Amino acid sequence: MAPALDTSKYPEYAAECGDPSRTMKLGAGTRPAVLLMDVCDAYLSHRSPLHIPDSERAAAAISTILSVARSSSGVSDNEKGHLSDQEALIVPVIYAQTVFKSATLRDAGLQALKNPQLSKFFCVANPDHLTGLTSIASPEDQLHPRPTDLRLQKKYPSPFFGTNLSTQLAALGIDTLLIAGFTTSVNVRCAALDAMQSGFRPLVVADACADWGRETHWANLLDMGAKYGDVVSTQEAVDIIKQATTAR
Repeated sequence: MAPALDTSKYPEYAAECGDPSRTMKLGAGTRPAVLLMDVCDAYLSHRSPLHIPDSERAAAAISTILSVARSSSGVSDNEKGHLSDQEALIVPVIYAQTVFKSATLRDAGLQALKNPQLSKFFCVANPDHLTGLTSIASPEDQLHPRPTDLRLQKKYPSPFFGTNLSTQLAALGIDTLLIAGFTTSVNVRCAALDAMQSGFRPLVVADACADWGRETHWANLLDMGAKYGDVVSTQEAVDIIKQATTAR
């Protein structure tokens, strides 16, 4: 299996990212969860000013991961609606979504000053907000949240800051996070850093993330892989989910 990150293509990073004496692999624990960062119209819809050209590729990879994770229960879709998240899915799925509710963006803090355009599209008081998934026509599409998925609203790039995510993960016995979504340099990176700092193993799925620029995407993947967690491929993520399912 080809590695998710080939440091030979980036010689300036090879010394830091490819030297096992300087950075080690964390590996997966025994209880993973899928953490999706801002999977929404803001980045997926072609009508959005924030549309990421490579988002379709990432969305396809996310759908593959979700398909496997949601089949990890061994119960029917009808039964899942009557079970708790923990009972329904061996590998839980968590959607972390940036949402501002104040029309004046008071709840966005300094972000509203630094990135007024970004904040505007995530404010539900704005009729043109892009926090949903209307660009994905079919509600049966894997990208859409299911009743058994955990849905977390956040104000800042990190899903841990100002939320109860750590508490929810601890209650579910989670020790590993398969992180995907948008954007690699902001939300995904902050999730990986805070996951590691909170005691959860961050595994960033390289092809299930995207950013506005290829260089930004890869530079952040290489940096995360060197300092915060592991960078894995979609196939590796699928294998981790299947292994966790088999072990239960």
